[in-house]
Amino acid sequence: MSRLSEIVDALEKNGRGVIMTMGKGGVGKTTVAAAIAVSLAKRGHAVHLSTTDPAAHVAQTLDGQMDGLTLSKIDPAAETAAYTATVMSEQSAHLDESARALLEEDLRSPCTEEIAVFRAFAREVAQGEKGFVVLDTAPTGHTLLLLDASEAYQRELERQTGTSQPEEVLRLLERLRDPHYTSMVLVAVPEATPIHEAAALQEDLRRAQIEPFAWVMNQSLLGCGTCDPLLMRREESEHRYLTEVAQTHAKRVAWLPWQAEEPVGVAALLALSESKTS
Repeated sequence: MSRLSEIVDALEKNGRGVIMTMGKGGVGKTTVAAAIAVSLAKRGHAVHLSTTDPAAHVAQTLDGQMDGLTLSKIDPAAETAAYTATVMSEQSAHLDESARALLEEDLRSPCTEEIAVFRAFAREVAQGEKGFVVLDTAPTGHTLLLLDASEAYQRELERQTGTSQPEEVLRLLERLRDPHYTSMVLVAVPEATPIHEAAALQEDLRRAQIEPFAWVMNQSLLGCGTCDPLLMRREESEHRYLTEVAQTHAKRVAWLPWQAEEPVGVAALLALSESKTS
């Protein structure tokens, strides 16, 4: 298995584009995304690190600033408010009081937030034209909703606004399917459920004509040298899962060791990316 830095070597060759970490909640997507972003910035690239996951703590993981690296977070409430204001501004002048009230009611529906987040997601992906964008994505179900429903969202966006959509929305699926533009990195831990959920996600992505770039196996005890009987049994049980990923699922796979504490800060994230099996 490779170091994470070797995966970054391969990602770096495109010179720009989008890198998305995906997988079951709690497997370390935010840490892996931050480690990839820091590694690319350390090599002199302009990198934008963002998240669509309301539960993510990207800023806390980075714990400071780094030259060449910028941060953002898609805030559903802020995006919904901005989107609603835009639609009302563009449409209300052409509507009578009754039609305006119907539009306001329509914009209070739950799908408005999803559409607003979708537009913001497309906007972040479009930034990959100018440099590297690393996206710590939402859990699997939300992410697939964004990917699979793209065309349906476009129709709903046009229905609500009455206008054609921005280029970043229209080109989203094209960009996500382009392996020279977007690289999907599946993150899992060496346990049955996270690996099998990641494998199912990989098949869903392939049905959407998106081929994952690599897998990252996080929080592994492999080669840790423990003498504790319980941890030794845990390490032994990992072998079957790591072998399954390497031989069955992944074209590229990186390994990250178990951490007693979550890596926080640039130095810790760089050290994590250089970790290797013993």
